[in-house]
Amino acid sequence: MKRRKLFPLLCTMLALLAGCVGLAGCSSPDPLDLEEPVEQVPTAAELQAALEDGGSTREVTLYYKDLMGYLVPVNCEIPWEEGIAKATLKQMVSSEENDLQAARLGLLTALPEGLEVDMDIIGQLARVSLSSACLNCQDAEEESAMVSAIVSALTEFDSIGEVQLLVEGEEQDSLPFGTNISAPLTREDINLESVSAGTDLTGAGTVQVFFESEASGCMVPVTRTVFSNEDLDTAVLELLKGPREGAGLAGCIPKGVGLIAVKQQDGVVTINMTKEFRQVMEQADGGEAAVKALVLTCSQFPDVKEVKLQVEGEDFVLDAETLSVTTVVNTEQEALMASAGL
Repeated sequence: MKRRKLFPLLCTMLALLAGCVGLAGCSSPDPLDLEEPVEQVPTAAELQAALEDGGSTREVTLYYKDLMGYLVPVNCEIPWEEGIAKATLKQMVSSEENDLQAARLGLLTALPEGLEVDMDIIGQLARVSLSSACLNCQDAEEESAMVSAIVSALTEFDSIGEVQLLVEGEEQDSLPFGTNISAPLTREDINLESVSAGTDLTGAGTVQVFFESEASGCMVPVTRTVFSNEDLDTAVLELLKGPREGAGLAGCIPKGVGLIAVKQQDGVVTINMTKEFRQVMEQADGGEAAVKALVLTCSQFPDVKEVKLQVEGEDFVLDAETLSVTTVVNTEQEALMASAGL
């Protein structure tokens, strides 16, 4: 959390306190009229509260959509208030103000216009009552994105593990286009790639990879179905394969890059790639997106703490020899720069 500077506020408070001390030490023939004080002197508790939370903001993860309908997480700062989880969802509802902010990022709001939210948190369960505006989605894709955005945004908070969705305070089996909300929902596969109809999914698993949105330039998490181990090697290999053709996504890794080996020791993952990876230095961003995509892909595995890159066995250094894992897919500044084509 970042806090605004409180120096002017504290100076005013201290000046008021000093004035009161001075008055207490002086005698006056006429008693002071205190029936209508101009300003109330803050208590010690109020001074401490001002120090801890004076006009502060909170960094939260908002979920937007790009023009292709992919959910895009963006870390933004919003004004702190009690019930910050509920406030987070309010920022994602379509309105003139929120739509304008989304447009600045090259994105769209993910929740329908007029949606109102009430919330109770019991243990790790958030019970979220949605107004009838949640029934106004245009199709199954929009409805599914709405539910996924709500669950994803709320489970970004460590205090929330499950989300029970209600409609006007009442439990429902499903929404109009069939999205199941009969039981508490957990954080699941975001932007799940479709598979061919009739595909036998016996033994299938999923890994998450990261590509750039062709529409917004933001990084997009994609859940890919695999028929091999759901491990680090598989995830990195799928990232190097790139997005599907026509998906509206761009790969961050140059085509033709091969994977030599992935090794993990004491929380440090070393990814050794073929010489073609050096081409990332020729990209407009100097390879930053490629490195971030690799780090984000590795970060989904909880035992990974750092990532080290190699090319043909030689260390590849961009900003640091090893890179710490991160769950921040896009910052607000990154999204603004991507929208501006920078």
